Amino acid sequence: MKEKFKLSVERDTDGKIIEVFFDDEHEVVSYEQLSALTEKLKDSVSTDETNDADFRLTFGTEFQQKVWLELPKIPAGTTITYQEMAERVGSKGAQQAVGQALARNPLPVILPCHRVTRKDGTLGGFMGKDNRQDIKASILEYEKSLTKSY
Repeated sequence: MKEKFKLSVERDTDGKIIEVFFDDEHEVVSYEQLSALTEKLKDSVSTDETNDADFRLTFGTEFQQKVWLELPKIPAGTTITYQEMAERVGSKGAQQAVGQALARNPLPVILPCHRVTRKDGTLGGFMGKDNRQDIKASILEYEKSLTKSY
């Protein structure tokens, strides 16, 4: 199955990815290229351990970065709830704060915020917008098609 979404990135002067976009207006990349970076991160637990990564987190509170760095631990094609993510980062009951952190994620796909959904199973927003749910759904569908082929 071909991906139904466009991806491009912006890099800093060191060549590190600092932002991911769902367009073709920057350096065009594939889902596979970004997903490979996600796989490298699965065991990372702090921003210090991402210094050797091909991306750089240039902003975000400590809580936001904690949420973002937990995202690669969610297997491709699966989802968890905002509540589960709050519990994973040690802030039980902070579902709204998790949602706000995910809305500000500068590196979607690398830090796969699309894998977090509402408790009732509906998608919730994506990139801080309700009208971007089609992209979230497309990425999840694409990931599920990849996991079925193995």
